[in-house]
Amino acid sequence: MYNQIKILSPQEHGFYRYTPATDFFYAKALNLIPVTFSELKLLCCDYPIVVMIQNGQPQLMLLTGVETNGAVDDKGAWRGAYVPAFLRRYPFTLVQGETEESLAIGFDLESGLFSSPEGQPLFDSEGTPTPILDEVKQLLGAFQEESRITQNILMRMAQKSLFSSTELTLPKRDGTPQHVGGFFMIDKKKLKESDDAFLLEAVKNGWMEM
Repeated sequence: MYNQIKILSPQEHGFYRYTPATDFFYAKALNLIPVTFSELKLLCCDYPIVVMIQNGQPQLMLLTGVETNGAVDDKGAWRGAYVPAFLRRYPFTLVQGETEESLAIGFDLESGLFSSPEGQPLFDSEGTPTPILDEVKQLLGAFQEESRITQNILMRMAQKSLFSSTELTLPKRDGTPQHVGGFFMIDKKKLKESDDAFLLEAVKNGWMEM
């Protein structure tokens, strides 16, 4: 989705103007989209949500198709009532800053959404972020924090061995079925058999909604 990420700075990009995307063609090639715990109830009725485990790290994923993103129609519109934050943040993202502990705002230079003189300014004449950039910061910060919380929840569930592998059967473009594996789901039976202390922890922290 991102092609050329640059760190946004008022010194180098103070004259840039930003025009938000009006379609989701930039996400058409994605058939797995990261989502956070609070987004599940907004997405689970439209598309399957699965757990993928890579290098021991579980992650929540929205599955939108087998070959391409079936949630984006031929006009670039999103099929569904809610658009995941992972997509809404584009063309911006958080990247490592000058130190390992710091984060900076990055943007996709090849997105076609930055030009001059059209669009909205990201900085004023003194290099101060404008309200639209403040909104971007809030969205990126919220997504980062929710992703961290989601990761902690999934790691806790993995410690309790609550994930079971699963296989989905989805139609291809020609209508023939295709079996897609490599996914995991929360095993309800294992969850119910968990010790009382963990179940209390899950209820108090709102994990049961997942």
